[in-house]
Amino acid sequence: MLTTEDNLKKHQIHGIEKGTEPPSQIAKQLNQQYETDIGVFFAEVAKLPLEILCKVLFELPSHVFEETLSRIPHKKMATALSYLTSDDLTDFLQRVKQYDQNYAKSTYHLLAPDEQAEVAHLSQFPADQAGAYMQMEMLSAELTDTLAHVKQQVRAFRREEPNSPIYKLFVVDAEQHLVATLHFTDLLLFDERNTMQEIIAQAVIHHHKPLSVHNSTPIEKVIHLFEEYELSVIAVINDEEQLQGRIVFEDIYDLIRMQEQSQALKMAGADKDAEEESLESARKARLHWLFINLAALLCAVFVVNVYKETIEQIVALAVLMPIVAALGGNVGNQAVTVTVRKIALGQIDWQNAFPVIKREIIMSSINGLIMGAIVSSITFIWFHQALLGLVIAMAIIINLAVAGLMGSMIPLLIKKFGGDPAIASPLLLTTATDAIGFFVFLGLAELILI
Repeated sequence: MLTTEDNLKKHQIHGIEKGTEPPSQIAKQLNQQYETDIGVFFAEVAKLPLEILCKVLFELPSHVFEETLSRIPHKKMATALSYLTSDDLTDFLQRVKQYDQNYAKSTYHLLAPDEQAEVAHLSQFPADQAGAYMQMEMLSAELTDTLAHVKQQVRAFRREEPNSPIYKLFVVDAEQHLVATLHFTDLLLFDERNTMQEIIAQAVIHHHKPLSVHNSTPIEKVIHLFEEYELSVIAVINDEEQLQGRIVFEDIYDLIRMQEQSQALKMAGADKDAEEESLESARKARLHWLFINLAALLCAVFVVNVYKETIEQIVALAVLMPIVAALGGNVGNQAVTVTVRKIALGQIDWQNAFPVIKREIIMSSINGLIMGAIVSSITFIWFHQALLGLVIAMAIIINLAVAGLMGSMIPLLIKKFGGDPAIASPLLLTTATDAIGFFVFLGLAELILI
């Protein structure tokens, strides 16, 4: 815990010099301190080194972030922001703007002119485009630059941007058009007097077009590129194919992590922003979905009510009904989770959905046969009715096949019509699997057993 000056100094030493205490962990400890002793919390925040202050603040929950922000002077904040890369600096100021536009504006005007220009440039890109996530700090060289000059650039870059990783060298022509991307290992075999143009001509990559994305490329496609090709960095260019910046793996990893957290909360009927704000906002957000779920469950109740006379005649049906519904819901949720994940990564859309839907139906049907046989055997042993075992086996097979179909189709249809698959899919799936499961099971029972 960050509760004493000595303890904080210990964290500073290990966190900065040895890198064993990441900002997210410090933020977690500070948030715990906020809940127990707010005075000590602000004292500890005041002692945080400027090098990590903004990174720690950015990890705090919304209500804590807003309150902490109001107690930090503009000049101190501007100095702390200078330690961030251009993309992180822009993200931080945009978050500040959500709570206090005057604070954000005043802090922005205290930044260095080059930092202001970077923020202004990056702020023009929407959050769903690659340009919003690029760093403008990068190492580049022109075709006429020698290897000796590039080495000087590397040393200067390391001094000026100590927090920016160096992955690759981007080579451009006189008009800043991206020509090649070089690993530094590609440069080891060449003489310091060789120019970049000579090195590219002799290297094995001279016939390869450099991998890049446009600043307007959807970020989902960029994520897919990083995952598909295990990239560490990718160049960002404009419409004239001029080098604008780079996107590094760390930012993509953070983006994937945030998307998965948000997606998991949505599928559980919760809201990420509401969960971070306060107990009351989280309660209201959850209650909203409880009302919708109640309305959906009434559909299943209606189906059961249609067959109430059948249930009265065969009480065992009431005992077995939850099995059919639960298995269908489980299989459907598996299909929904896989499909929503693939949609988020840009791997599938409505145009190429058939293989995914077919795969889910086949898997669900096979699992339905297995589970149907098992449940049928248990039913026969329990109730000594062979036909009842047959009915529940048929109901499980049909319901699981339908669950696989619905679980894969619902997210795709919602996405096609502009909705959020992570929010609506679980709700519609629950309604479909419960209602269809009860209808099939009770309908077959009425048809066969009565």
